[in-house]
Amino acid sequence: MLRDRVPYSIPLPNNMGMVRYILMMGVLAGHFNQLCSLESTIWFPVSAYNGVGGFFALSGYLIYCSYLHKRSFGQFVWSRFSRLMPAYAATVLLCAVGLSAASTLPAGEYFTDAGFWKYLGANLCFLNFLHPTLPGVFEGLEIDVVDGSLWTLKVEWVLYLSVPLALMLIRRFPRYTAGILVGIYAASVIYRLAMLHMYESTGRAIYETMSRQFAGQMMYFYSGVFCYYYFSLLMRHKWMVGAAAVAAMLVVPYLPGDTGVILQPAALTVLVVLVSMTGSWGAWECRRDDLSYNVYLIHFPLMQLCACYGLAETARGLLGSAPAADITLFVAVTAVSLLMGHIINVAVARPLGAIKKRIKR
Repeated sequence: MLRDRVPYSIPLPNNMGMVRYILMMGVLAGHFNQLCSLESTIWFPVSAYNGVGGFFALSGYLIYCSYLHKRSFGQFVWSRFSRLMPAYAATVLLCAVGLSAASTLPAGEYFTDAGFWKYLGANLCFLNFLHPTLPGVFEGLEIDVVDGSLWTLKVEWVLYLSVPLALMLIRRFPRYTAGILVGIYAASVIYRLAMLHMYESTGRAIYETMSRQFAGQMMYFYSGVFCYYYFSLLMRHKWMVGAAAVAAMLVVPYLPGDTGVILQPAALTVLVVLVSMTGSWGAWECRRDDLSYNVYLIHFPLMQLCACYGLAETARGLLGSAPAADITLFVAVTAVSLLMGHIINVAVARPLGAIKKRIKR
């Protein structure tokens, strides 16, 4: 099999910025249906499940390349930290302080409550599962967590830290690169299937939660790494491989039980990479700030506010139609999320990025 020359720089311009927005919209639509939708649902061609998986796949494709081009592990970690942390910390602090207005507790009790400080401590360390709620906020809702999107950042960091180990194996056995990556994929699939089987056998939600953690996401991440290693081969046969991936995605819903897990991550990753790197339909987005990450961080608490204050019911009463109400509210929440993401970018991420560039000079 022909091997790509690794490392190489990912071709620019590409459509990756627009693909991120498409994946983000799938996540937003899924969360809106879960938190706010009344009688109808917002349909989007990309599900929230595939949206999250697509983000992990793109991370594998991009981050492995980034690691190979860094001079040291410390430089790699710092580059990732400085990219993710500013907007993440700003979102956590904004929610912690701003949602005091939505709490059932008076401000004095809210800010002195141990739950407030536990929320800050856990979430600023990417350990939101330790304390995902704020005192008196969203109580009574079926889902009372402040930001249900933050769990992926913990997984993302562990995946980043797994890259040096994978690279060590690949450098030790370079002739077996494909086998190593396929082996990681297989181990991840086995783990996911085992956790889902335990969930179905016992009914304990912890197993379903565990199925979505680090080991269960390696299949997406290292599928992205595989595409990085064999990018030239992938692009040389992109139409044939792309057609096979589409066919696999169409077949997956009809496979028995959870066996679709075997095909879905690889097929989704191939489609995400091919759409990102074929043609220039979304290349204009490369020249703009990428807000998809910021919107991903902030949209969940905004939707929780809609659910808390019954805005879906209000919209339905005003418009007299559940589908029209849901669509209108979804568009409004998406617009506010984009605005908040832009504010976070302008106020926090962009200035720190400029400072980092000056330091490098």
